[in-house]
Amino acid sequence: MATWYVWTMDDAGAGGRDMVEAMRRVCAFLQSRGARMTLFVVPKPGGQPMSEEWLSALQEAQEAGHDLQLHGLTHEDCFEFGPPNWPATDISPSFIEEFERRREELMPRYTVPNLRQRIEEGLAIFHERFGVKPAVFRAPCGAISKPMFEALRQVGIRYHSCMYISGVGYEHLPHRSGVIAQKWVNDIPHTPFRWYNDVVELPVLNEYTWRGAWQREQEFLALAKEDASRIAQESEVAVLLTHTHGVGDNLDYAFRLIDTVIEHVRANRLGDFATLGELAANGELERAVRGEGPDILEV
Repeated sequence: MATWYVWTMDDAGAGGRDMVEAMRRVCAFLQSRGARMTLFVVPKPGGQPMSEEWLSALQEAQEAGHDLQLHGLTHEDCFEFGPPNWPATDISPSFIEEFERRREELMPRYTVPNLRQRIEEGLAIFHERFGVKPAVFRAPCGAISKPMFEALRQVGIRYHSCMYISGVGYEHLPHRSGVIAQKWVNDIPHTPFRWYNDVVELPVLNEYTWRGAWQREQEFLALAKEDASRIAQESEVAVLLTHTHGVGDNLDYAFRLIDTVIEHVRANRLGDFATLGELAANGELERAVRGEGPDILEV
């Protein structure tokens, strides 16, 4: 079984010039290695129109073959489409307390009409600015709810990606265990799976470039290779996560990490690299689906 590995980057469209530069440089680096990135774009960051600098950079990336998909609407907080999920709640444990404190304010957000309206606004911006309709949605901070999946189904988005196979990429944070060793979850499938309202979930393998990861470089490089090898035995699609601010924290480390994974995959003939847009268009995402996901969401 050959596996398609997909580099994804969250929060494109949000942040200042340093984040634009981080995205541009990573995209260019991947191009030099014969690969492309799936960029999850915030279409209305902070509730404001995207900057001209971001629009130009994203249009350039699109022309170079990189893939633009939808990352919420505003990303003004981490409660846009539902309560934050693991591992976001491990990265920032205060999310749990904040959600409970704001529950009466937040719960009315999570209706199908409200969430559909937000998704449709994002789709309209994509159509106007980039001339495409996204095939994949990723809710900011992994904050999801059952009504969100029905809203996605209604607007014709068939794929979503935010559930993690491994959250070990954040164990270097001061309040975490500090153990950078492979540990995968067992409560969701490790392959794409059919989930709520027939939307296919594309689970995230791991993230290796969160802020500060470069301080434990050798452990993260080893973990990334180990993860890449194991997922090739289990799934035909492997989603790798990065963030603009994470790679921007140390671009040289990010480049070494990316190179390590690419060289390992190709040298060991584990598979190759593609974008989620390509895999959705050619049917590979649908062919990779194995089974259904569990009913684990409370909201």
